Amino acid sequence: MTLEEKLLLNNYLETERLILRPVTVKDAEDVYEYGSDPETVKYVFNIYKSLEEAQGRILDYFVKDPLGKFGIELKSSHKLIGTIDFRLDTPDLKAEIGYAIGRNYWGNGYVPEAATRLLQLGFEELGLKRINALHCSENLKSGRVMQKIWMQKEGVLHNNSQLKGRTVDDVIYAITDEQWQKNNL
Repeated sequence: MTLEEKLLLNNYLETERLILRPVTVKDAEDVYEYGSDPETVKYVFNIYKSLEEAQGRILDYFVKDPLGKFGIELKSSHKLIGTIDFRLDTPDLKAEIGYAIGRNYWGNGYVPEAATRLLQLGFEELGLKRINALHCSENLKSGRVMQKIWMQKEGVLHNNSQLKGRTVDDVIYAITDEQWQKNNL
């Protein structure tokens, strides 16, 4: 079985407080709620100007190619509060994590909880050797999430990406399978 097939079989994951699951058009109102907040999407994507735009993005991004793309749902309310991606690089046995969560849910540890479950999936179930994440150098809160999940800062990628019409530096964090095992003994 390929890593992609294994990842597709693991498209529904749980943590203590969260369900990580595919995003569907039924989630459009929740996606629009956080995607229309300028502070929430400041470092990730352009603000959604309508519910229809959120629906289109769900169809184009999440439904068309669902591999490794998870909605973050609260078990307590069944509300979708954000998304987290697990971008698999099969030849090199590695992946990259990316996430967005509604501002109303910041500071509750939801993203570290979801990301830790994806690290577990990657290292313990898929046999990956490395998982990394990037954040815009201005987005210190995202870097703090990476630190909370035992990732180590590896450096700054200068002029690495375009963010809403301007060039920004990205900071790269990573964790290896050996570091994961050491932290989970």
